[in-house]
Amino acid sequence: MTYVIDYVDEKLMHVLFDNSNHDFFCWNSNCATKRNGTTISNGDPETGKTSLTADGYRSRLDKAGGFSQIWEIVKDAVQDSLGENRGSMMLFLDDLPIHLGAYHPLGTNNIVLNRTLIQIVEAATKSKRLVNAFVYSLLVHEYIHALGHVSEADARNLVYEISKKCFGEDHIATRLAKESPWTLLRDIPLNAIEMPKRVMEIVKDFEKSNQKYIV
Repeated sequence: MTYVIDYVDEKLMHVLFDNSNHDFFCWNSNCATKRNGTTISNGDPETGKTSLTADGYRSRLDKAGGFSQIWEIVKDAVQDSLGENRGSMMLFLDDLPIHLGAYHPLGTNNIVLNRTLIQIVEAATKSKRLVNAFVYSLLVHEYIHALGHVSEADARNLVYEISKKCFGEDHIATRLAKESPWTLLRDIPLNAIEMPKRVMEIVKDFEKSNQKYIV
């Protein structure tokens, strides 16, 4: 099985797994607002959902109460920006190496999120807004891979463009996409942190809006 290993902190691990043999997926205002020749910038005709303003996206992310609510924002942002969607995804929490935020096993509907890293961000920032933005950054990146954009460089570019379009240039989610999610932890000696390895857990009802951060 092939894995896309991503959101690796390049300062801690100078290895980037990039499937460079894949064609570059261009992102611009035209391909982001067209789907099969149909403009969707004012809403998706297939789902009936209307696009949110930046203020709407900001408010939803600030208020999101757990993984599943953030996941709905991720899907809506990608739909509004790229006109692409995929259902039946599953989220797993595992204690991964500290430099690895998440990964998506290609050919599956799974996303594995670094449980330890989320807990460190929660403890370090003590800010629901920052934790939500951090989780959003990781999930939207993996969702882009799950939609078939395998190249790491392409995925990073798309995450930034989607975040900028939906949240605005000055929002924390966009800044994390432009710089790195690890900027929230720049003053934390991550290499010195040792966490016990626990059993991988599945986030129940991931497609519903009632799941808290810690299962």
